[in-house]
Amino acid sequence: MLSIALPAIGEAYLQSLLGVIDAWFIARTGLVAVNAVGVTNIYSLTYIGVFTAVSTALSVFLSRAVGAKNVEQGRSVIWHGYIIALALGLIISAATVRFAVPLLHIMGANRELEASALPYFGVVLGISPLIALFTAQSAAFRATGHTKTPLKVAVEMNAVHVVLDYVLIFGIGSIPGFGLAGAAWAMVLARLYALLRLYWKSRSVEAIRLRKEDCTWRPSVVVDMISFAVPAAAERLSMRLGQVIYFGLIVRMGINVYATHTIAGTLTVFASTVGAGFATAASVTIGQAIGSKDVAAVQSYRRWSYILSAISMTVITAAICIFSPWIGLLFTDNQQVIQLLLIVLAIDTISQPFLASTLVDTSAIQAGGNSKYPMIVTTIGIWGIRTLGVYLFAWNLGWGLPAVWASIAADNALRAVLFARYRGRGGVYHSA
Repeated sequence: MLSIALPAIGEAYLQSLLGVIDAWFIARTGLVAVNAVGVTNIYSLTYIGVFTAVSTALSVFLSRAVGAKNVEQGRSVIWHGYIIALALGLIISAATVRFAVPLLHIMGANRELEASALPYFGVVLGISPLIALFTAQSAAFRATGHTKTPLKVAVEMNAVHVVLDYVLIFGIGSIPGFGLAGAAWAMVLARLYALLRLYWKSRSVEAIRLRKEDCTWRPSVVVDMISFAVPAAAERLSMRLGQVIYFGLIVRMGINVYATHTIAGTLTVFASTVGAGFATAASVTIGQAIGSKDVAAVQSYRRWSYILSAISMTVITAAICIFSPWIGLLFTDNQQVIQLLLIVLAIDTISQPFLASTLVDTSAIQAGGNSKYPMIVTTIGIWGIRTLGVYLFAWNLGWGLPAVWASIAADNALRAVLFARYRGRGGVYHSA
């Protein structure tokens, strides 16, 4: 579990670091440019969630082929996964470029922000095919047990990005700086570098190296993978859309409340990323166990992925909570914000075992071949508990930010219970 989870966690942190680096460099050019990067990152994370759904389908089908020791079938899955990812990336890229202005208006961009953001927005999100293919490639490496390769390439990608960002934003020597446009093209070149590096490394891995005969179009494989990916993508989009709705309510609660929520969200990413890494490990190992028809291993992998993620996430969040009076000073000296931060982090600490269950069981059930049940459970939790709870208790009754985080905790608890009932019926692997 650890050999798969730890590199996946590292890669996730490094992927997130790309946007952080852009924001850090761009901050020197003005706040409008920072907001342009922030608006773009919101859509970027949403798109990555959709691409991850496609890569999850690839990972599930490929890990089963690896477990069954069927290399030919595995290569076919990889080929079709790449084609689906590329097609989806092209569609999203074209739609983003075509509707860039309306998309910025949805986020409340005024005329000044729109003018500043458009060049960066169009270029960074216009390379969606590169992001989609890189996500699919990483999934292929992890599903075949080569978990460190995507991590190493992510390290290289960030190093290239830092150098290009500095040079293209500020200029060096005879090379002029291009500001925000330079940051956009630095992102493009770094993404392209990572994609080509992963392709080059795949040529030396037997299970991933595609041959001419592997690139045969099989409609039945495409239908199976798309049928799996659509509910998985819908699950991610349902969560994102729910967040957009209740984030809007939080904004209206005041500057201090929204600032506290933003700081807490930034800090808790350290725990949720760890949980996502163990969820990735659960998906790969359970898929391989199902492919080899080892039911006992399925149960063991699910159990240990949950135990490791629940302990890790709870310890990390508890530590952040305990030291929040000092950590909060890194962001603000407003004592009201710091006190509120302590309260919401305490609520989130209690919620971590439930959140670990939702992350791990979503991946485990998807590895079992059922992507519809997690979609249904997520939709019920996000809309019926979390968003409704924020509206009723935090907004309508005026209980504020603690009610927001209590609603999030209640959502995680409900989903954990529903997943436990599903497991109790043998649902994790009944469709193997």
